[in-house]
Amino acid sequence: MTRVVVDTNVYISALVFGGVPQRVLELISSHGFPLYISPSIMEEVSGILAAKFDWTKEELELFLPPLWDRCITIKPTIRLKVCADPDDNHVLECAAAAEAEFLITGNAKHFPKVYKATKVVSPRQLLDAFASGAEKS
Repeated sequence: MTRVVVDTNVYISALVFGGVPQRVLELISSHGFPLYISPSIMEEVSGILAAKFDWTKEELELFLPPLWDRCITIKPTIRLKVCADPDDNHVLECAAAAEAEFLITGNAKHFPKVYKATKVVSPRQLLDAFASGAEKS
């Protein structure tokens, strides 16, 4: 089963703007892929929505719990220092702890292209990969 971790920026884009990031979350859900998340990712999403997009406590409580309920929460015990932006290491730590096949991010340049078994891809790359895979079936 394809294990997936989604970066904060993809959640934010899906919730605020929709589009490709929202389609990625729908694809993950429709295929039943295990979607892993860490408390630090959840906190970051909540904090950014409140600080940068003026989401109220009520909006956060309305929209985030149903999203988090679809995820498997994991608490990474490893600490990495491999991302170009040190603030992104916690996302890769989640992917490593989950043994995720994919880490989906809008900031792929901040991450290694591959870390152990995890491929770092953009939302568009994931959709394209599954579209071409469906065509081959």
